[in-house]
Amino acid sequence: MGARLHQKVFEERFHYWADKLGDLTWAESSSWGSDRSNQVAARNFLSEWGEIVVRDRNHPSIIAWTTFNETGWTYLERDIENWNRFAKTQHDRLLVDVYALTRNLDPTRPVNDTSGHVHVKTDLWTVHNYEQDTDELKEYLTLDKEEGVFRSQPDKDTAYEGQPYLVDEYGGIKWVPGEVSDDPGESWGYGDNPKNLEEYYERLERLTNAILDLSHICGYCYTQLTDVEQEKNGIYSYDRREKFDMDRISKIFSRSGNLSD
Repeated sequence: MGARLHQKVFEERFHYWADKLGDLTWAESSSWGSDRSNQVAARNFLSEWGEIVVRDRNHPSIIAWTTFNETGWTYLERDIENWNRFAKTQHDRLLVDVYALTRNLDPTRPVNDTSGHVHVKTDLWTVHNYEQDTDELKEYLTLDKEEGVFRSQPDKDTAYEGQPYLVDEYGGIKWVPGEVSDDPGESWGYGDNPKNLEEYYERLERLTNAILDLSHICGYCYTQLTDVEQEKNGIYSYDRREKFDMDRISKIFSRSGNLSD
């Protein structure tokens, strides 16, 4: 087991302790909201990302690089056809360039060009799916004989070429200990809030088993390890206190299932 270091360049002390304790991580950069169709922003990102890889590439706890999170919004949400073509060209070029840069600086680890959404050139194929109904989640992710694997943006993606396939965001179930689970505050999670702890455990187990039952899926990453300011869907609270029976949580996540070797 390990952690996806979501949208943050972690301090070197963190990587030191991950090395010492044997915690496996996917290193990532903060990129949400950046305009990947902007040439200046792209050039700045390439230079900054290169410095990150060089600084951290000797940490054995890092087993993969993820350069972006959920790319494609800059042109998917626009309705001007000509602008779309330009933005997609710039977006795709940046992902190809950052893939090549990362592989040149560190040829020892796989590169995930973007976590979820629009893949262009990647060693890993990652998807996000927050469906809370177990049957529907399994239907989404089941390998289709004609359509192949589930893809977030099949009309924008490059073709899937058999890369290791991972669901690196799912679940995100809200739970706030000591409060009514459907509290009217600004905090949130995905789907309807569980009415009690038992309902939480049962939903978490069902969603996880839906993924584990599918042999073409190589791994998964639950959203998320700890609460953050606006999302209360962590396994731990914002200040790292336990929210659940961790033995029960561990058993749910430790099932080996039918994930491919």
